[in-house]
Amino acid sequence: MTDPAQRPRFDWDILLRFAAPLLTMTGILVGVWQFNAGEEHRRVGERDAALQRDEIEFRRRLWLERLDIYRKITEMAGRIAAGGSTPEERRQAAKEFQAAYWGAMVLVEDKPVRDAMIEIEAELHDFDAGHSDLQRLQYRVNALAEACRRSLNAGSPTALAADGARRE
Repeated sequence: MTDPAQRPRFDWDILLRFAAPLLTMTGILVGVWQFNAGEEHRRVGERDAALQRDEIEFRRRLWLERLDIYRKITEMAGRIAAGGSTPEERRQAAKEFQAAYWGAMVLVEDKPVRDAMIEIEAELHDFDAGHSDLQRLQYRVNALAEACRRSLNAGSPTALAADGARRE
């Protein structure tokens, strides 16, 4: 019989000498891969957040520009519809209104405001031709102010922020 001491045995020390560095390298590589994947996810999240902030800021600036232009156009329309102004003042206000109608309003108006502007423009022509009266003109100016108010409320910064939150 053979002596158990002479029997071939499995040498764990040799196996661990080779396996330990391999396991260590595998652990390091998995850790590096997880870190890189996490960093990529963080970069994508930061980029998306920056894009969303830029979009909200752009919409906010557009809303502020719209607010300023709508305020100016309703003031001009109000001067036109004011019954106490002279015909010369009304003609001057109508020229300013037409300049805004063909100018800055084109950049910011929405369809209801555009339609109200067109109705005032047509009413001005009718008024100058004697086919309309001051009350009808005032009605059109009021409709324009209401269309501007609705447009501003629909695109307000709080509505934009809520819209941005719904997209996430």
